[in-house]
Amino acid sequence: MIPISVETIAGVIGADRAGWRRGDLVERVSTDSRDVRSGDLFFALGGDRFDGHRFVGSALASGARACVCSKRSADRVPERFHDRCLWVDDSTAALGRLAGHYRRCVLPASVRVVAVTGSNGKTTTKDMIDHVLSGSMKGRCAPRSFNNAIGVPLTLLGADADARYVITEIGTNAPGEIGSLAAMARPDVAVITSLGEAHLEGLGDIEAIATEKTSILDCVGDGGVAFVNVDHPSIRSALRRRSPRVRIITFGTCARAALRVRQIRTTIRETRFEIEGFPPITLSLPGAHHATNATAAAAVGRWFAVDPAEIVDRLGTFHSVGGRTRVIECGGLTVVDDTYNANPASMSAAIETLRTAAHGRRVFVMGDMLELGEAGDLRHRAAVQSVLDAGIEVLLTVGDACRSAVDACVVNPRGAVVCCRDSASAAATLGDLVMAGDTVWLKGSRRMGLEALVASLERSERSVVEAPPACVAVA
Repeated sequence: MIPISVETIAGVIGADRAGWRRGDLVERVSTDSRDVRSGDLFFALGGDRFDGHRFVGSALASGARACVCSKRSADRVPERFHDRCLWVDDSTAALGRLAGHYRRCVLPASVRVVAVTGSNGKTTTKDMIDHVLSGSMKGRCAPRSFNNAIGVPLTLLGADADARYVITEIGTNAPGEIGSLAAMARPDVAVITSLGEAHLEGLGDIEAIATEKTSILDCVGDGGVAFVNVDHPSIRSALRRRSPRVRIITFGTCARAALRVRQIRTTIRETRFEIEGFPPITLSLPGAHHATNATAAAAVGRWFAVDPAEIVDRLGTFHSVGGRTRVIECGGLTVVDDTYNANPASMSAAIETLRTAAHGRRVFVMGDMLELGEAGDLRHRAAVQSVLDAGIEVLLTVGDACRSAVDACVVNPRGAVVCCRDSASAAATLGDLVMAGDTVWLKGSRRMGLEALVASLERSERSVVEAPPACVAVA
């Protein structure tokens, strides 16, 4: 972070009381009192499971210059610390105001901001872009899935003056969120990775999702560019309705894409494809959908003037983080950890990729897909039916929505179908279902906790067992 005076920050965020020494500089922003260092500005944020106001004393003891606190939470801050606080109406909103100011008025114009949004593949694409660019230049990339009203500001405020790029990830589950966060980031480069039925509970329908995703285009700075996946017809309609002033370069597998992905060949361990102007690309990731993610990363790399051959080499050494099609070999099993999140489109992609596994039995662990609203029942039935139609040998479901879908779909299944109420019972059951040589793919919404099953498989010692008979069971 480029240092800013506490006095300037107080003016930017609209603080009406503070006790600081004139000339004090903030060198870093933190929202975690356990991570505070000398010279930091601590933002006390409130949430469902925590309240940062209760840790103001700890932050000051660790060397914080001051703490930004919400007036409505003043009673949670000991009075002896009040004169070390910047008091605002809402500390989360103040964090966003500071980040917007930092982007507009503090960061040099030489620091280019990339903003990535989409229904699927945001984090993987963001990480791919960083991997491509970091081979030849310094930059900052949003850690993990820092894609909300806290994560986006922290990403922007963490950028230094000598960075060539900052990559932000922008998510949404309600109308207007992308526009608000994109206005804060004011990207030079926007990327829309895909369109799918995610967060229907908050966004309504696919047309509303397309409108929300394309709102990022209104916030791209002068001379900027947007790379948009146009495989879904609704995104094409949304682009026609919006008529943005920004330059748009389309990509995808459809014939209308300017950067068209061709010759996709995928296995459980890698994906190969071609795009015009680049040597053939090989990814160490399973799933055809990763070809379009990588195409977005390649396009951004070219915008930053990275050589195509270097881009291909960098993509070839990219490895995903846990929960996003990470392939693990353990105990005679091939495990695909795809547990971070799920919606109908990403679930379908996982099923289709597992279907192509060439050796051993295929085991699909399906967790509930959340935030689908009234469409949830139908989408879960379609997902379960897809597994059955694909001939996948073992289906283990986790959650009530999947259980109901199995009840509605299963008629004389060819393989084993087992339903579990939660991840704990599923972890106890999965060990008895799998056998050496199996390929196990785990996919579900984040709150289903399927990562616990991955950890259980990694820890366990596996012996070869007989394949279970065809059955429908409830655990």
